[in-house]
Amino acid sequence: MKSDQKSRNLLINIRVLLIICFLGSSYLSAQTKAKMTPEVYSLWNKIKNVKISDNGHTAIYTLEREIGDKTLAIYDKGRDTTFYIPRVNKVGMDPLGRYVIYTHSLSYDSLRILKRRKTPKDKLPKDSLSILFVPAMSKVTIENCDNFEIAPEYGEYVLFTKELKVSDQKDSISVQADSTKMDKPDTIQIEAQDPLKTKKSNDKKEVCKNKALFIYHLNSAHIDTIKNVSSYSIAEEAPQLICAQCYGDTAAYYRVLTGKMKDGLWREIGNDFRQVENLSLDKNGQIAAYLTLSQVSKAQQPPYDLRIFNMQDSVAHIISGTNNKLLPQDWVISKDKKLTWSDSSKRLFYGIAPILPVADTTVLDDEIVNVEIWKTDMPRLYTMMEASKEKDRKKTYTVLYDLADQHAVQLETPEADRSLTSNKGDGKYVLQIKTIPYQKSVTWLGDIPSDLYLLDTETGNRMLIASKEWGHPRFSPSGKYLFWWNKQDSIWKTFDTELKLTSILGLWSVSKFADEENDVPDKAGPYGFVGWMEGDSLALIYDRYDIWQLKPGDPFYSYRMTSGRENNEVHRYIRVDDKEDYIHPEKGIFLHVFDEDSKADKYRYLNTTLDTSYVLFSGNYRLTPRLIKARNEDDIIFTKENFEVFPDLIWTDTLFSSFNKISDANPQQKDYAWGKGELIQWKNYNGAINKGMLFYPADFDPERSYPLIVNFYEKSSDGLLNHRAPEAHRSTINYTYYTNNGYFIFNPDISYGTGHPGQDCFDAVESGVDYLLTTGYIDAERMALQGHSWGGYQVAYLLTKTDRYRCAESGAPVVNMVSAYGGIRWESGMSRMFQYEKTQSRLGVTLWDDPSVYHKNSPLYEMTEVTTPVLILHNDHDGAVPWYQGIEYFLALRRLNKPAWLLNYNDEPHWPVKWQNRLDFNIRMEQFFNYYLKDGTLPLWMKEGNTPLEKGILNKY
Repeated sequence: MKSDQKSRNLLINIRVLLIICFLGSSYLSAQTKAKMTPEVYSLWNKIKNVKISDNGHTAIYTLEREIGDKTLAIYDKGRDTTFYIPRVNKVGMDPLGRYVIYTHSLSYDSLRILKRRKTPKDKLPKDSLSILFVPAMSKVTIENCDNFEIAPEYGEYVLFTKELKVSDQKDSISVQADSTKMDKPDTIQIEAQDPLKTKKSNDKKEVCKNKALFIYHLNSAHIDTIKNVSSYSIAEEAPQLICAQCYGDTAAYYRVLTGKMKDGLWREIGNDFRQVENLSLDKNGQIAAYLTLSQVSKAQQPPYDLRIFNMQDSVAHIISGTNNKLLPQDWVISKDKKLTWSDSSKRLFYGIAPILPVADTTVLDDEIVNVEIWKTDMPRLYTMMEASKEKDRKKTYTVLYDLADQHAVQLETPEADRSLTSNKGDGKYVLQIKTIPYQKSVTWLGDIPSDLYLLDTETGNRMLIASKEWGHPRFSPSGKYLFWWNKQDSIWKTFDTELKLTSILGLWSVSKFADEENDVPDKAGPYGFVGWMEGDSLALIYDRYDIWQLKPGDPFYSYRMTSGRENNEVHRYIRVDDKEDYIHPEKGIFLHVFDEDSKADKYRYLNTTLDTSYVLFSGNYRLTPRLIKARNEDDIIFTKENFEVFPDLIWTDTLFSSFNKISDANPQQKDYAWGKGELIQWKNYNGAINKGMLFYPADFDPERSYPLIVNFYEKSSDGLLNHRAPEAHRSTINYTYYTNNGYFIFNPDISYGTGHPGQDCFDAVESGVDYLLTTGYIDAERMALQGHSWGGYQVAYLLTKTDRYRCAESGAPVVNMVSAYGGIRWESGMSRMFQYEKTQSRLGVTLWDDPSVYHKNSPLYEMTEVTTPVLILHNDHDGAVPWYQGIEYFLALRRLNKPAWLLNYNDEPHWPVKWQNRLDFNIRMEQFFNYYLKDGTLPLWMKEGNTPLEKGILNKY
């Protein structure tokens, strides 16, 4: 024993010396840097909306704080310069990066002043739209315009709508501008034209109140305008437009116009409609489809006609919304499903719906009986139906319409209400999915099986290919195979749509593809499906570490493409082209690699033809798993981060041969003291090696002891190198903020079995704290717990088993698993039973199979053992954990005269979402911890609470 103690002391002394070397300079620096206060939560920027042009010449992104103005950043590679534009809202860029388009507004502070003056909403300043020509850094600005759309592929046009004053609405006018002289007119006035020169009425009644549509050609700066446009759509790959325009003297009628945007010549393809919906063009702009009503209808589900117009024809083909043999009786064509096209444009998909019951409007309110009737054998709980009521009201069933033979095939029915098409909508086969027979069991299973049917769209024949199948099938790119993960058997399955055969992928592979670390009482899920190789020849699938090639129909074939298992390195494919159908490892692919031991990432390049694999970039960083690549060039943007390094944008090439940091989002970081994090491990009470994260105070001195906050959920150590910028989190402490203010933060990984989650937490957390106390860095009298939801439950459990903590914060906790088992997740309406039987709560049995398991894991029954002051957060609109769990917790502590506080942010969900509430929560939590762990001042809210008359008026900080 003495020898073991000497060895332990030696290790501790060595560790102290190492830490002094690594952290000593940080300690000296921290003494001269600023301490964080709640004001910092609104200082830090996040980088969002990152885009790179197809040619790699330009990149844009936005800098966004919690509150305040959003800034647009434009990086010009040729100049190696970043330009900043303040007060922006929506941003975009043409494919070549020559034009950047954005809306901008009054400053945040100025707008707040107007709101404080009770300025009516319609009197507040409206946004303006600016079109910036990047080479000259000159712009055109259009006032009173808050939205725009950039043509997706061809990118030469910007479309926007705006309201016009009466004086602006002249018959025709167009604005010409030389794009090389865009700095001349900073603001231009634009007016609308009526392309069909409708005769105006002297009647002053305005029946058309729609905005005008403006089509701005970027290269010529020419504007075409169409007034009174109610809706429009553009083709994906051709500059074709379709729009609905209002006209009429005493009543609103609509015509449908279409034309090529480069011509500005508009062709009328339909008129005298009282309503037009769901305008749609195929990707080439050669066929249009839309829904119309010829009469005004007040029906809840109007009988729309579907019109299909080929640009080569003179009249539209009509699928009538009434008396149509293509429609089931008492069904209508619905506007609640968009009209979509197959890739070849040979098929159109639309939605139909049964006519729903309509309320009798002559019945008075005091005659209406509002009663819910729940029935045990209904497929769905009443609460689930209530939660999805609006979605169900708009529920549609997809119909495939073949344009060539004018034949319709109903793909979905109320019995089989989901379908999947193949080969981008052009495939011969459609999968129909039927879940109704199994929906009831979602209450206790959380997931349900389905019956799978293969529908032949050419013959109408349907065959059952799997009954009560666990999985979520998808088609391979060509439609040759269906594939899915079979949950019950933990295998990947395929179904050959031509041979009608089901097979197992990699049956004889040495690897298994189920989650090796699954710790819930349910079947393990897969690591994931990567994609397909050319011609659906091989499927690429993940195991824990590697990527495997497996062959459909050949259970003996398997080939491991990577070598991650030997070094505990997780290899994952990086998709750089979001339009690719197939993966080409034989041509070279990028891989994201995560080291399970060091928690650091690297990028690798793999080429199977050359049998080449090498590291492109590595370091003690977390690397973004997504590379943003220019479509036509080798330019790439990526980020690297760790606890101390913010993930700024770095410009490189596909060889990672040079690096250029193109953003500096938070230069103020250098002014603040920053802590450090490390991965630690120890033996838990079961004798197993346990891992966790330890974050040091920014002013760490190995000769001192510090307060400790233990924050945890399940397993978090994989996030060791995540950057944690100051942020008013909705549910957890901010590690950077608390280490800056002199706290140690400990986050232990927790391994679970079945039936004893509370004890599992105790074994991991308490053994980890025991280990930390041996270092001498932690003040054993000043330790606290903090967790939310599942973490909040575990905090509550620990407080019934130990009194070593000075205080604790428990957010949205379950304290009574008996009542929670019979509760409802109100956001979805689902029963909570599945959580205890199959998933996170990990009890593995029903309440009636073993009630003792529910009792012994419920903190409520041992509240007499609690001595620790508790701050509880639980909001009254929590849709995940019923907020009466927080009430049960609080009332038990109150009845037993234990010190406790309950924070309830009215109308907030599982956690505070609104900025002011998140900030308030973080302030109160810090005051709470500072009072108990730093002998801080007792805030008035902790001393007095508050009353309904004080709520919203007095913060009592």
